[in-house]
Amino acid sequence: MTFGQKIETRRKELGYTQEELAKRIQTTQPYISRLERGHFKPSFQRIAIISMALGISVDYLIFDDRKEVNI
Repeated sequence: MTFGQKIETRRKELGYTQEELAKRIQTTQPYISRLERGHFKPSFQRIAIISMALGISVDYLIFDDRKEVNI
C-alpha cells in the first residue's frame, strides 16, 4: 500500500472527508487529494501531524510494509 493509500484508507476508516482531515491538519482539501493520489511527499513535520490526526504511527505511513527492515 502506498503512502497516499494508507492516508486514504485510515481517513475513511475514521469516517473523515478530505475536507475534515484538511481542517484537522490545517491545510486544504486539494492538498489532501494530492497526497492521497501520490503527487508529492510531505515534510517529516507534516507526516507527524497527519499521523497524529489519523491516530497511526509515523512508521506505518513512511515504511513500505512489503519490505523487511534489518537493523
